[in-house]
Amino acid sequence: MPHPPKYPLVAVIGATGTGKSKLAVELATRFNGEIINGDAMQMYKGLPIITNKIPEQERNGIPHHLLDHIDLGEKPWTVTQFVKNGTRIVDEVRSRGKLPIVVGGTHYYTHALLFKDATLINDRDESESDHEQKVSSEEEFPLLSKSTEEILLKLQEVDPEMARRWHPKERRKIQKSLEIWLKTGKKASEIYAVQGERRLRARHQIIDDISDPVDREDSSVDPAGLRYSTLLFWLEADRSVLKSRLDARVDAMLASGLADEALALSKLETDLIQRGVLVDKSMGIWVSIGYKEMEPWVQEQQTVNIDASKSSRALQETIDSIKAHTRQYANRQNRYIRIRLANALNAANSLDRLFLLDCSALRQWDRAVMGPAERITGSFLNGDDLPNPTSLSDLAARVLSEIGERGIETDRQARTCETCDKTLMTEKEWQVHLSSRGHKKAVAARRKREPQQAGVAEHCKARSPTTSAA
Repeated sequence: MPHPPKYPLVAVIGATGTGKSKLAVELATRFNGEIINGDAMQMYKGLPIITNKIPEQERNGIPHHLLDHIDLGEKPWTVTQFVKNGTRIVDEVRSRGKLPIVVGGTHYYTHALLFKDATLINDRDESESDHEQKVSSEEEFPLLSKSTEEILLKLQEVDPEMARRWHPKERRKIQKSLEIWLKTGKKASEIYAVQGERRLRARHQIIDDISDPVDREDSSVDPAGLRYSTLLFWLEADRSVLKSRLDARVDAMLASGLADEALALSKLETDLIQRGVLVDKSMGIWVSIGYKEMEPWVQEQQTVNIDASKSSRALQETIDSIKAHTRQYANRQNRYIRIRLANALNAANSLDRLFLLDCSALRQWDRAVMGPAERITGSFLNGDDLPNPTSLSDLAARVLSEIGERGIETDRQARTCETCDKTLMTEKEWQVHLSSRGHKKAVAARRKREPQQAGVAEHCKARSPTTSAA
């Protein structure tokens, strides 16, 4: 008998340029939904080209929450702020009998909204930036400002299990693990173990705390994992196809007025400074792809006697830089989904709720993207059985199978190959290294050297005064 979820939520994720907003609007139109923006840059008011907002005429009258929401001079929202406001909006959307649909490329926002424990350890004070938090932590605990080697030694002393998880050069992770111990008096490894135990108990229905109505009334929600009964659509494309698409989009942005928006943002910066407002160029809208690359060109335009040919070359270099950074950002977005989000879904026993839609061929959008998404969403809302996510396309089968085979990366432990002077972090990496040509050659070379070194040692020993005296 079908069991429709009482608290359904749909999330549309994927790299920039894959059509997330388009799919979200189509699903909201078909299933009476409202959209919640999960993109940090699109929360800023204005600058539709730099932030790549969906045009008003393409929104089909669907309400878009947290879009054009904060002033350009404001700091970006912390995860805590996003979750606090996002959960409130989800409840409001539901109170109107609508389906909440979260869409955006800031995947750690979406991750934290979907999973209860996502911000338990990694979150920071919502009034502080990353830099401010780092400075305040190091002021409170001077040990955290020491060298990575010293911090790791201390972590090995107080929490050896956690220390083994990190590569000796992973300063931020080592620092964070030690900071947890300094602030709470508890080992980070123990805190993570408690979280894992909570998830395990939840899977076996031995959870004591049923005070949350979502947990009590919707058995499809994992009390220690997902906050809602969630369906995720991951838009993915062939890498070469996406590269061409992103390059073309940057060209279109320039033709649509990217340079004008960059000039306007530069003028805003000048106005803010003249009003005595401190502008932190290391965060927020100031680091958006499109503006940070164009800033040198913008400043050059404000000088007298501009060299036209030099300016043209500088603009082309700027465009190339924007394209390169956009591709890098897309790779980071997909990496987050493949590792962080997939691991979290796996831990919550919900990897089968992640559906990869192949958007490589835009001409086949209805058949390859919208059609499957519509059918799966309908089944999800009706409580019917869902298809195997690997059955949707060859790309889905390949990518999702790789994720499933990899599983959760729980075997992180530093192993150092003395022969190659190389540190590996997982069993798979270790086995790959041991079977590599480079390692085998290094081992063979060492074995060849060892008899020679032993012979030299014996020769020196035989000629030593002590031996002769004997």
